[in-house]
Amino acid sequence: MKAASSNAVKKWAAALLTAGIMALSFNAAAAEEAAAEENAGEAMDQMLKDPEIGYYVMRPDFTTNLAGSAGGRLHYIRISVSIMVGDDRDIELLKEKDPLIRDSIVSLLGAKDYASVSTAEGRELLRQSCRKHLMELINEREGRDVIEDVLFTNYIYQ
Repeated sequence: MKAASSNAVKKWAAALLTAGIMALSFNAAAAEEAAAEENAGEAMDQMLKDPEIGYYVMRPDFTTNLAGSAGGRLHYIRISVSIMVGDDRDIELLKEKDPLIRDSIVSLLGAKDYASVSTAEGRELLRQSCRKHLMELINEREGRDVIEDVLFTNYIYQ
């Protein structure tokens, strides 16, 4: 009888030990899953909090005639444009608006004369004018600021 009682205690202890190990394993797995969910949540929060600056490089370059050709001579301007956005997720928005943006830039360029684009000061004034016009254009349609700056990465006039 004592042997049967001893076996029952051993079985009971083994069952209790197995249950304890299973409970610890379950808790460890649940803790890992919770930590993974928390890390994913933190990563998502970080993405929402800290947008990355992005650049939309417009291709092809802009080439157009300048207004008011002096002495009958034709002049043209060719520029490469990159648009800086405060959130790189807005680049897709600018891609959708590309025809509208291109039309606006070509209109601004075509209204300038040779004298106004042939100096460093004129170049900067043109860049600022493009920036202001495009910011207003996109803000009007989207109801929020999207464009941070407009950059001329290549600038040729003749």
